[in-house]
Amino acid sequence: MSAARDNEGVVAASDVVLNAALEPVSAEDNEENVLARVTSDAMRARNECEEDGDGDKNRVKFGALDENTLAMKMRESFQEMRARWNVRELNGSLGDLGTFLPLLLGLSMQQGLDLGTTLIFTGLYNISVGFMFGIPMPLQPMKTIAAIALSEKPLLLNEVIAAGIFVSACVFIIGITGLIDQFNKVTPVATISGMQLGLGLSLAKKGFVLAAYKSSSMGSLRPWFVRDGLFLSILSGLIVLWTSAPKPETTTSSISKGKRGLPRVPAALILVILGFMLALSVPGTTKTLEFGPSHPKLLNLTWKEAKTGIIRAGIPQLPLTTLNSVISVCAVSKELFPNRPAIPKDVAISVGIMNLISCWFGAMPSCHGAGGLAAHYHFGARTGGAVCFLGAVKILLGLLFGSSLFQLLTNFPQSVLGVMLFAASCELMATGLRGSPKQATAASEKFVVLVTASITVAAKSTWVGFVFGLGTHFLLALRSKIEDWANDRNLCVNTEEVQV
Repeated sequence: MSAARDNEGVVAASDVVLNAALEPVSAEDNEENVLARVTSDAMRARNECEEDGDGDKNRVKFGALDENTLAMKMRESFQEMRARWNVRELNGSLGDLGTFLPLLLGLSMQQGLDLGTTLIFTGLYNISVGFMFGIPMPLQPMKTIAAIALSEKPLLLNEVIAAGIFVSACVFIIGITGLIDQFNKVTPVATISGMQLGLGLSLAKKGFVLAAYKSSSMGSLRPWFVRDGLFLSILSGLIVLWTSAPKPETTTSSISKGKRGLPRVPAALILVILGFMLALSVPGTTKTLEFGPSHPKLLNLTWKEAKTGIIRAGIPQLPLTTLNSVISVCAVSKELFPNRPAIPKDVAISVGIMNLISCWFGAMPSCHGAGGLAAHYHFGARTGGAVCFLGAVKILLGLLFGSSLFQLLTNFPQSVLGVMLFAASCELMATGLRGSPKQATAASEKFVVLVTASITVAAKSTWVGFVFGLGTHFLLALRSKIEDWANDRNLCVNTEEVQV
């Protein structure tokens, strides 16, 4: 395939997207219809130029992150961000703070993680993935590493960093070699859906505990009328429920006939502003703020620190990153953004590159996540512009205040974060329940989903749930094969007896 034909396909697709994005939108069109039209036109133009004289497909795929398409994708993403930027995108950019802030603050408090450096690096990667993938691809802490680091037997900061570097190197290797794509092809859809459902249930529990109780032990409820109390939790929940919950079919149908619905309220934006106002109301908070960025230092790992971090946190984190941060997030992107799903290979390479650079400067080990993608989507994000905006805010805060932001973020109401996390988990569970068309009708597929989800919640491990779900799938498939073989054998015997 010649380079000229490659460029022809790139230019054709880019021009179609640009023209469609700038095309006037009629009153009857909503943003989802516009997106579908823009993307389908681009795909059609691209595919028309992907055929050579023998009918073979061009090797350069529309969604691949290689040198021939990266510039085109970033250009298309920028055009789409400009065309579709609105208050919903701004609101959606804040949807994943319920997962990001608690773990970031915990690692900063106990392990001495450099908050300012982490904000700058994660901000840069937010902008990068926003342009590369064109969807609100999230950036989250590596949860297993963070959980082990914050446990009763905590890890040192260098051990946390070593675990993140190990996981990222492994994921990068299976991504760059294409092994992750092969793994994705053989993974049953029902197992992935079960992981999403189970992870959603786990996050929903965490969000509820964060909003209603003083601590994770669920020993006592929050007081009612205090700065971070139950009244604030209920108020936040009502705001999210009123603005973000799905509407009944009768309401939707009436709106489609010309009746106007209630105006959309940016729930996440309102809650974040409210949370920071309450955080600033704590006496002495503003006095801790200092102008200027943090001064990152290149870490010097010892073999003992690397060994401890890899064994205690890196190895347990690896399957979760592979499954939830790559396989599952791609499945969710295919469900929520069917015209531009993320490719496992690209996501794995993204996870690898960002940590292999930032971790050496003391930044928090990060990855993508299905729950984060569902969170951004739930609160209104539909393009990469949402995470680009979030990244710009992180960089600005990191450069202006650095690690002095710690006290302000610590005072942010946990009840608000819990409500946002609970709402985002509902979107992830809904995605897992939708699954595939086969899953909607086949009882065996539903059974695999339930087994995977149940074990994921009970064992508190996505990896254990995946193993049980995969085993259940293959056991049911084996039983079906044996039954088919037995039926065929009986049919042959009966046929021979009739002939005799």
